[in-house]
Amino acid sequence: MSEIQSINIVEDAEGELRVSSLIIAGRTDNQHASVLRIVRDNLADFESFGRVGFEIAPFETAGGTQRREIAHLNEPQATLLMTYMRNSEVVKNFKLALVAEFYRMRQALTPQFALPQTHAEALRELAASVEQNALLEAKIIADEPKVEYVDAFVADSDLRLLRNVAKSLSISEGELRSELLVRNWIYAEHTTRWSESKQCKETVTRYSAYSHKTQYFEPVPNHHAPRFKGEVMHTLKVTPAGAAAIARMYGQHLRAVEAVS
Repeated sequence: MSEIQSINIVEDAEGELRVSSLIIAGRTDNQHASVLRIVRDNLADFESFGRVGFEIAPFETAGGTQRREIAHLNEPQATLLMTYMRNSEVVKNFKLALVAEFYRMRQALTPQFALPQTHAEALRELAASVEQNALLEAKIIADEPKVEYVDAFVADSDLRLLRNVAKSLSISEGELRSELLVRNWIYAEHTTRWSESKQCKETVTRYSAYSHKTQYFEPVPNHHAPRFKGEVMHTLKVTPAGAAAIARMYGQHLRAVEAVS
C-alpha cells in the first residue's frame, strides 16, 4: 500500500477531523518535541484557525508507563504546520498523504461528495483547497522570517544551563530550581541505579518542563549518560525566552519579599 493510500493519519474527533503532532513527527522524520515547539512558539497563528487541542497521554516504555503532551490539529492548522517545515522529500510525500487522507475522511463523513474520477478533477479539488487557505498564504508571507523549520528553533549555542541563569540573578541553582518546581514550571522524575564508583544504589533525578512552559526550556539529550527509565537521559536547558521569563518572575518574587520585610 502506498503512503497516499495509508489510513489512520487523520481521526474523527466528534465530527472534526484532526491529525496528531505525534503522527506528523513520525511521518516527517522529526522529533516530536520539535513539532510541538513549532505549535507552541506560534500558538496564536495556529489558534486563528480554531483552538488547538492539547492532550497529556500515557505511553509504555521499558521503564514503565510515561506521559507526554500531544497536539491535535484540524486541517487548516495541519496545513500551516506543514508550511513551517522544510520541504524535504519525506515532508512532500507526507503532505500529499495528508491532503488525500483529509479528503478521504471528509468524503466518508459526507457521502454526497464523490471522489475525483480523473486527474483533472483531483487538481480542481486541490485548487479549491488552496483557495480556501488563502489566509494561510498571506500569513506565511507576513511571518516569513520565522517559518523556516530548523531556523525557528533556538540554536544550541543560545541555550543556557540553569546554574548560569541562576548566577546571572545572583542566586543559587538550587534556589532557582526550587522556585521553578513550586511554580509548576518544571517537574522532577526520580529513579535509582547502581553506581560502580560508589558501590551502592544512587538516586538520579531528571527535570522536565510542564507543557505550558515548553517554550522556556529545551531537553537536550545526553546519549553518553545511562538511560533514565529506559529513555535517553536529558539535561534541561533554558531558552532565551525562558531566561527572560525567569528574570521577570524572579524580579517580581524579590519585590514581593522586600515589600513584606
